[in-house]
Order: sequence, then structure tokens, then C-alpha cells
Amino acid sequence: MSDNPFIHTPQTSRSNIFKDIFEALVVALTINVVIYFLFIIPSQVDGPSMLPNLHDKELLFANKTPTWFNSNTQVLNNLNWDYQRGDIIIFDYDAIVLVKRIIASPGDEIYFSGGNVYVNGKQLYETYLPIDTKTYIPQEGLRFISEGERLIIPENSFFVMGDNRGQSKDSRYVDVGLIGRDKIRGVVFFRFWPLDVFGPIGRGDFKEQ
Repeated sequence: MSDNPFIHTPQTSRSNIFKDIFEALVVALTINVVIYFLFIIPSQVDGPSMLPNLHDKELLFANKTPTWFNSNTQVLNNLNWDYQRGDIIIFDYDAIVLVKRIIASPGDEIYFSGGNVYVNGKQLYETYLPIDTKTYIPQEGLRFISEGERLIIPENSFFVMGDNRGQSKDSRYVDVGLIGRDKIRGVVFFRFWPLDVFGPIGRGDFKEQ
């Protein structure tokens, strides 16, 4: 120790170090809990309906911020937070949660012909699907929409389909039909399991011709 009385080296006790670490952990945990409950909802893919883009048992995060403004779509539009075509969403269906993709939004006209999807009079080319994908309508008694029938999506409703069109129960079926805005729980934006596909998930690209 220096003999100079004006030089003082503060001593840090072990208890103070533990206290600082504990406080930092509490703050970090609080921030994560707030983010989890306000902004993010976890979900799991169940089955093959979203192949080849999402696989069975994969774990996802969805952004639930848009659900705050379900009763005020003007705010959603102003913030560019509203659900859009190409988004993968999770929603409530018959006491379970499903993962599907938005194909048509409120005001859009959709119809099916020869295995092709038409939105607003233009054939839809979904670049996130295998090039030879065909989309057919279920048989009579099961279908929500018929071949060639033109359906205009009403306000606060969405037409959704799984990417694996041959093995997806979605808006083409009468017992699913259109998905109300109030049933949507969030927009998928991240896949956190398995680790080999860990990373962000964006909106699906498509072309119209």
C-alpha cells in the first residue's frame, strides 16, 4: 500500500460482485419476459402441410405485434404491420394451432383453374414452391370453394394454404374456410429448432402473370 494518504485504492468485496451479477441477471430476465409476452409467441410445426419450407416438429417464433391492433387496421396499415400475402401465420383452429401461408387478403379475388391459383385475375407463381406444384380443389362435400368459382375475400378475413398442397387442410376445405383476423396469433419470422436451419423466415415471394 502507498504511504501517500491522498492515494486510495477502493476495495471491491466479493458480495458486491455477486450482487452486481444478480442484478444484471434479473434485468436481463425481465427484458426477456417482457419481449416474450408482448412481442413473441412460440409455435411448433405439426405434420407435413408446409413442406418443403417447414418440416414436422420444427420450432418457430411468431411476431404477435399485429394482434394488438386487430380492431384498428388503419394503424396496422400506417405502420406496415398488417398481414400480407406470402406471410406464414399461426392461427387458432378447432382448439389447435395451425401454420399456413396467406394467399389472398381482404379485397382480393381468388379462384382455381386447372391446378393453378389466380388472384385478382392473374395467375399466381409462388417462387417458394417446387416448380411443378399444382393446387387442386377437394372433392364435393369437403370443399369450401369450387373449381372456377370466384371468391372475393371479405374484410378482416384471409385465404390461407399450406405449401404442401397435396397434404394440407386449409381454406380450400369447408371446415376451415376463411381465417378471421381475430383468429391469427402472429406472423412467423424465425425458426429456432433444429439448429441446422436456425435463422430468420421472411415473407414468401411470388409473381403474377
